[in-house]
Amino acid sequence: KGVLVAQMARGTELFLGAAYEEKFGHVVMCGLGGIYVEVLKDVASGLAPLTMGEAMSMIRQLRSYKILKGYRRQEGVNIKKFAEIIVRLSTLLRFATEIKELDINPLLGN
Repeated sequence: KGVLVAQMARGTELFLGAAYEEKFGHVVMCGLGGIYVEVLKDVASGLAPLTMGEAMSMIRQLRSYKILKGYRRQEGVNIKKFAEIIVRLSTLLRFATEIKELDINPLLGN
């Protein structure tokens, strides 16, 4: 038994999730993470597998997009990297049909 003490990672919290729908396959969701995903309910979704363009479009649809880009001297997240992670998750889900639900929250964006 032991204790691990580590510095808390800082950054903009993002949300990435997926759910399997019988008629459509996997639906991938993204948005601001942490408590904001529940409070703001600002989530975009798309059907897997997603292209980079579709993932970027999902991110741009978010009401919180201005925050993600950076706002009032606040550093933004790496939007392109976030989209790449969305695409990679959607590709994984294409081959991992046994995954019925997945939540990554928080995913640090910077």
